[in-house]
Amino acid sequence: MLLATSLALTSASGCAIGRKDEDAAKEKVPMAPAFPPDTGGDFGAAGGSGSASTSAGGAGGGTGGSNGTGGSGGSATSVPGPGGGSGTTVPGSTGTGGGAGGGAVPVTSSTITDPKGDLTPSVLDRPPSWADLRGGRLTRTGDGFELRIQLEGGAPAGAGDEEHTMNIASFFDLDGDGTIDVEVWANVASGGWGAAYYDNDTKGRSGFGDKSGVTVAPEGGDLVLRFPHERLRSVERFRWSLASEWGRYEVIGTAAAARDDAPDGDAPARFPNA
Repeated sequence: MLLATSLALTSASGCAIGRKDEDAAKEKVPMAPAFPPDTGGDFGAAGGSGSASTSAGGAGGGTGGSNGTGGSGGSATSVPGPGGGSGTTVPGSTGTGGGAGGGAVPVTSSTITDPKGDLTPSVLDRPPSWADLRGGRLTRTGDGFELRIQLEGGAPAGAGDEEHTMNIASFFDLDGDGTIDVEVWANVASGGWGAAYYDNDTKGRSGFGDKSGVTVAPEGGDLVLRFPHERLRSVERFRWSLASEWGRYEVIGTAAAARDDAPDGDAPARFPNA
Protein backbone atom coordinates (compact mmCIF):
# COMPACT_ATOMS: atom_id res chain seq x y z
CA MET A 1 0.00 0.00 0.00
CA LEU A 2 1.26 3.49 -0.87
CA LEU A 3 2.12 5.42 2.31
CA ALA A 4 2.45 9.16 1.84
CA THR A 5 4.18 11.57 4.16
CA SER A 6 4.77 15.27 3.83
CA LEU A 7 8.32 14.65 2.62
CA ALA A 8 8.67 11.29 0.92
CA LEU A 9 7.37 7.81 0.25
CA THR A 10 9.19 4.58 1.00
CA SER A 11 9.44 1.91 -1.67
CA ALA A 12 9.21 -1.83 -1.10
CA SER A 13 13.01 -1.96 -1.26
CA GLY A 14 13.28 0.59 1.56
CA CYS A 15 14.48 3.45 -0.64
CA ALA A 16 13.13 6.93 -0.10
CA ILE A 17 10.95 8.24 -2.91
CA GLY A 18 11.06 11.99 -3.41
CA ARG A 19 8.17 14.32 -4.08
CA LYS A 20 8.83 14.20 -7.83
CA ASP A 21 8.24 10.43 -7.79
CA GLU A 22 5.22 10.88 -5.55
CA ASP A 23 3.76 13.26 -8.12
CA ALA A 24 4.48 10.71 -10.87
CA ALA A 25 2.43 8.16 -8.95
CA LYS A 26 -0.56 10.52 -9.02
CA GLU A 27 -0.37 11.85 -12.57
CA LYS A 28 -2.46 9.86 -15.06
CA VAL A 29 -0.55 9.35 -18.30
CA PRO A 30 -2.27 7.69 -21.26
CA MET A 31 -0.40 4.94 -23.08
CA ALA A 32 -1.98 5.54 -26.50
CA PRO A 33 0.44 6.55 -29.25
CA ALA A 34 0.23 9.75 -31.26
CA PHE A 35 0.59 8.41 -34.79
CA PRO A 36 1.28 10.96 -37.53
CA PRO A 37 -1.35 10.86 -40.29
CA ASP A 38 -0.44 8.80 -43.36
CA THR A 39 -2.36 9.65 -46.51
CA GLY A 40 -0.13 7.58 -48.78
CA GLY A 41 -1.27 4.14 -47.65
CA ASP A 42 -4.25 2.19 -48.94
CA PHE A 43 -5.68 1.62 -45.47
CA GLY A 44 -9.02 0.28 -44.40
CA ALA A 45 -9.91 -1.97 -47.33
CA ALA A 46 -12.52 -4.55 -46.36
CA GLY A 47 -11.51 -8.19 -46.09
CA GLY A 48 -10.60 -10.83 -48.57
CA SER A 49 -12.09 -11.93 -51.82
CA GLY A 50 -10.41 -15.31 -51.77
CA SER A 51 -7.62 -14.29 -54.13
CA ALA A 52 -4.07 -15.36 -53.38
CA SER A 53 -1.45 -12.87 -52.26
CA THR A 54 1.67 -12.67 -50.11
CA SER A 55 3.01 -9.95 -47.89
CA ALA A 56 5.91 -9.20 -45.59
CA GLY A 57 5.86 -7.96 -42.01
CA GLY A 58 7.52 -4.69 -41.15
CA ALA A 59 8.81 -2.19 -38.66
CA GLY A 60 6.44 -0.44 -36.36
CA GLY A 61 5.52 0.82 -32.92
CA GLY A 62 4.48 3.61 -30.61
CA THR A 63 3.63 4.15 -27.01
CA GLY A 64 0.38 2.84 -25.70
CA GLY A 65 -3.34 3.62 -24.63
CA SER A 66 -6.28 4.44 -22.48
CA ASN A 67 -6.13 5.28 -18.79
CA GLY A 68 -7.23 2.70 -16.25
CA THR A 69 -6.35 0.28 -13.52
CA GLY A 70 -5.37 -3.35 -13.64
CA GLY A 71 -7.83 -6.18 -13.37
CA SER A 72 -8.27 -8.79 -10.73
CA GLY A 73 -8.81 -12.53 -10.65
CA GLY A 74 -7.51 -12.88 -14.19
CA SER A 75 -10.13 -10.73 -15.90
CA ALA A 76 -9.16 -7.50 -17.59
CA THR A 77 -10.57 -4.47 -15.88
CA SER A 78 -8.23 -1.83 -17.24
CA VAL A 79 -8.57 0.40 -20.06
CA PRO A 80 -2.63 -0.85 -20.22
CA GLY A 81 13.43 -1.72 -33.92
CA PRO A 82 12.56 -2.80 -37.02
CA GLY A 83 10.71 -6.05 -37.66
CA GLY A 84 10.46 -8.79 -40.16
CA GLY A 85 7.79 -11.35 -40.93
CA SER A 86 6.42 -12.71 -44.14
CA GLY A 87 3.06 -13.73 -45.52
CA THR A 88 2.13 -16.99 -47.17
CA THR A 89 -1.01 -18.36 -48.78
CA VAL A 90 -3.39 -21.01 -47.53
CA PRO A 91 -5.48 -22.73 -50.22
CA GLY A 92 -9.10 -23.67 -49.79
CA SER A 93 -9.93 -21.38 -46.85
CA THR A 94 -12.88 -19.03 -46.51
CA GLY A 95 -12.35 -15.44 -47.57
CA THR A 96 -12.98 -12.78 -44.96
CA GLY A 97 -15.90 -10.62 -45.97
CA GLY A 98 -16.83 -13.10 -48.69
CA GLY A 99 -18.26 -16.54 -49.02
CA ALA A 100 -16.38 -19.77 -49.38
CA GLY A 101 -13.19 -18.94 -51.21
CA GLY A 102 -12.62 -20.78 -54.42
CA GLY A 103 -8.98 -19.77 -54.38
CA ALA A 104 -6.38 -19.24 -51.71
CA VAL A 105 -6.93 -16.84 -48.84
CA PRO A 106 -3.92 -14.63 -48.06
CA VAL A 107 -2.14 -15.08 -44.75
CA THR A 108 -0.54 -11.73 -43.98
CA SER A 109 1.56 -10.65 -41.02
CA SER A 110 3.61 -7.92 -39.42
CA THR A 111 6.30 -8.23 -36.76
CA ILE A 112 7.41 -5.66 -34.19
CA THR A 113 10.61 -6.07 -32.17
CA ASP A 114 11.81 -4.10 -29.16
CA PRO A 115 15.24 -3.89 -27.46
CA LYS A 116 15.88 -5.68 -24.19
CA GLY A 117 15.86 -3.61 -21.03
CA ASP A 118 14.35 -0.37 -22.36
CA LEU A 119 11.30 -0.22 -20.11
CA THR A 120 11.02 2.78 -17.81
CA PRO A 121 11.83 2.28 -14.10
CA SER A 122 9.10 1.54 -11.61
CA VAL A 123 9.03 3.92 -8.63
CA LEU A 124 7.95 1.41 -6.01
CA ASP A 125 9.38 -1.96 -7.12
CA ARG A 126 11.90 -3.63 -9.34
CA PRO A 127 9.97 -5.13 -12.28
CA PRO A 128 10.23 -8.85 -13.02
CA SER A 129 12.03 -9.81 -16.24
CA TRP A 130 8.74 -10.53 -18.01
CA ALA A 131 7.64 -6.90 -17.59
CA ASP A 132 10.06 -6.12 -20.46
CA LEU A 133 8.10 -6.09 -23.73
CA ARG A 134 10.21 -7.59 -26.53
CA GLY A 135 7.79 -7.39 -29.46
CA GLY A 136 4.96 -9.18 -31.18
CA ARG A 137 3.79 -10.79 -34.40
CA LEU A 138 0.29 -10.14 -35.76
CA THR A 139 -1.03 -12.62 -38.32
CA ARG A 140 -4.26 -12.51 -40.32
CA THR A 141 -5.65 -15.81 -41.61
CA GLY A 142 -9.01 -16.97 -42.89
CA ASP A 143 -10.00 -17.67 -39.27
CA GLY A 144 -9.18 -14.25 -37.81
CA PHE A 145 -6.21 -12.51 -36.19
CA GLU A 146 -3.55 -14.02 -33.95
CA LEU A 147 -1.26 -11.74 -31.94
CA ARG A 148 1.75 -13.42 -30.35
CA ILE A 149 3.46 -11.12 -27.84
CA GLN A 150 6.99 -11.77 -26.63
CA LEU A 151 8.05 -10.86 -23.08
CA GLU A 152 11.57 -11.23 -21.71
CA GLY A 153 11.89 -14.72 -20.25
CA GLY A 154 8.41 -15.74 -21.43
CA ALA A 155 4.84 -14.90 -20.47
CA PRO A 156 3.91 -15.84 -16.88
CA ALA A 157 0.80 -17.76 -15.86
CA GLY A 158 -0.14 -15.00 -13.41
CA ALA A 159 1.06 -11.77 -11.81
CA GLY A 160 2.73 -13.61 -8.92
CA ASP A 161 0.87 -11.79 -6.12
CA GLU A 162 -2.24 -9.73 -5.48
CA GLU A 163 -0.47 -6.37 -5.31
CA HIS A 164 0.89 -6.14 -8.86
CA THR A 165 -0.57 -6.24 -12.36
CA MET A 166 0.45 -5.70 -15.98
CA ASN A 167 -1.43 -4.32 -18.97
CA ILE A 168 -0.37 -5.01 -22.56
CA ALA A 169 -2.21 -3.02 -25.20
CA SER A 170 -2.28 -3.19 -28.98
CA PHE A 171 -3.43 -0.06 -30.82
CA PHE A 172 -4.91 0.07 -34.30
CA ASP A 173 -5.25 3.01 -36.70
CA LEU A 174 -7.50 1.47 -39.33
CA ASP A 175 -7.67 4.34 -41.83
CA GLY A 176 -4.29 6.10 -41.55
CA ASP A 177 -5.62 9.35 -40.05
CA GLY A 178 -3.45 9.01 -36.92
CA THR A 179 -6.38 8.35 -34.58
CA ILE A 180 -6.53 5.06 -32.65
CA ASP A 181 -9.77 3.41 -33.75
CA VAL A 182 -9.53 0.09 -31.88
CA GLU A 183 -7.59 -1.21 -28.86
CA VAL A 184 -7.11 -4.84 -27.80
CA TRP A 185 -5.80 -5.30 -24.24
CA ALA A 186 -4.48 -8.12 -22.08
CA ASN A 187 -4.26 -7.85 -18.30
CA VAL A 188 -2.62 -10.21 -15.84
CA ALA A 189 -3.62 -10.53 -12.19
CA SER A 190 -2.92 -13.16 -9.54
CA GLY A 191 -5.52 -15.45 -11.09
CA GLY A 192 -4.24 -15.28 -14.66
CA TRP A 193 -4.87 -13.35 -17.87
CA GLY A 194 -7.98 -11.58 -19.15
CA ALA A 195 -8.78 -9.58 -22.29
CA ALA A 196 -10.58 -6.36 -23.18
CA TYR A 197 -11.66 -4.77 -26.45
CA TYR A 198 -12.28 -1.06 -27.07
CA ASP A 199 -13.90 0.44 -30.15
CA ASN A 200 -13.18 4.15 -29.82
CA ASP A 201 -15.59 5.12 -32.62
CA THR A 202 -18.69 2.98 -32.10
CA LYS A 203 -20.64 3.06 -28.85
CA GLY A 204 -21.59 -0.31 -27.41
CA ARG A 205 -18.94 -2.41 -29.15
CA SER A 206 -16.40 -2.48 -26.30
CA GLY A 207 -16.28 -5.37 -23.85
CA PHE A 208 -14.36 -7.26 -21.17
CA GLY A 209 -13.65 -10.96 -20.75
CA ASP A 210 -15.95 -13.17 -22.81
CA LYS A 211 -17.76 -10.09 -24.13
CA SER A 212 -14.52 -8.79 -25.66
CA GLY A 213 -14.48 -11.44 -28.39
CA VAL A 214 -10.79 -11.91 -27.56
CA THR A 215 -9.08 -14.96 -26.09
CA VAL A 216 -5.74 -14.70 -24.28
CA ALA A 217 -3.38 -17.29 -22.78
CA PRO A 218 0.34 -18.07 -22.53
CA GLU A 219 1.43 -20.53 -25.23
CA GLY A 220 4.97 -21.74 -25.79
CA GLY A 221 6.47 -18.77 -23.95
CA ASP A 222 4.42 -16.19 -25.89
CA LEU A 223 1.26 -14.43 -24.77
CA VAL A 224 -1.26 -15.26 -27.51
CA LEU A 225 -4.40 -13.28 -28.28
CA ARG A 226 -6.92 -14.36 -30.90
CA PHE A 227 -9.92 -12.45 -32.21
CA PRO A 228 -12.18 -12.42 -35.29
CA HIS A 229 -11.73 -10.14 -38.29
CA GLU A 230 -14.70 -7.99 -37.30
CA ARG A 231 -12.89 -6.82 -34.16
CA LEU A 232 -10.73 -4.82 -36.61
CA ARG A 233 -13.75 -4.11 -38.83
CA SER A 234 -12.60 -6.74 -41.34
CA VAL A 235 -9.91 -4.47 -42.79
CA GLU A 236 -6.82 -5.91 -44.45
CA ARG A 237 -4.43 -2.94 -44.21
CA PHE A 238 -3.88 -0.67 -41.22
CA ARG A 239 -1.26 0.58 -38.72
CA TRP A 240 -0.62 -0.74 -35.23
CA SER A 241 1.69 -0.74 -32.19
CA LEU A 242 2.19 -2.31 -28.76
CA ALA A 243 2.67 -0.89 -25.26
CA SER A 244 2.80 -2.24 -21.73
CA GLU A 245 2.81 -1.13 -18.10
CA TRP A 246 3.63 -3.06 -14.91
CA GLY A 247 3.40 -2.09 -11.26
CA ARG A 248 1.30 -1.97 -8.14
CA TYR A 249 -2.37 -1.33 -8.77
CA GLU A 250 -2.16 2.16 -7.30
CA VAL A 251 0.38 3.33 -9.90
CA ILE A 252 -1.08 1.65 -13.00
CA GLY A 253 -2.07 4.33 -15.49
CA THR A 254 0.59 6.74 -14.18
CA ALA A 255 4.20 7.60 -14.97
CA ALA A 256 5.27 5.66 -11.85
CA ALA A 257 4.54 2.32 -13.54
CA ALA A 258 7.26 0.49 -15.49
CA ARG A 259 6.34 1.14 -19.12
CA ASP A 260 7.52 -0.07 -22.50
CA ASP A 261 6.45 0.38 -26.08
CA ALA A 262 7.34 -1.53 -29.20
CA PRO A 263 9.05 -0.11 -30.97
CA ASP A 264 9.89 3.32 -29.60
CA GLY A 265 8.93 6.83 -30.62
CA ASP A 266 5.27 6.55 -31.65
CA ALA A 267 6.34 5.05 -34.99
CA PRO A 268 3.46 2.86 -36.21
CA ALA A 269 3.86 -0.53 -37.85
CA ARG A 270 2.17 -1.16 -41.15
CA PHE A 271 0.05 -4.23 -41.57
CA PRO A 272 1.08 -5.93 -43.75
CA ASN A 273 4.41 -4.40 -44.72
CA ALA A 274 5.83 -5.18 -48.15
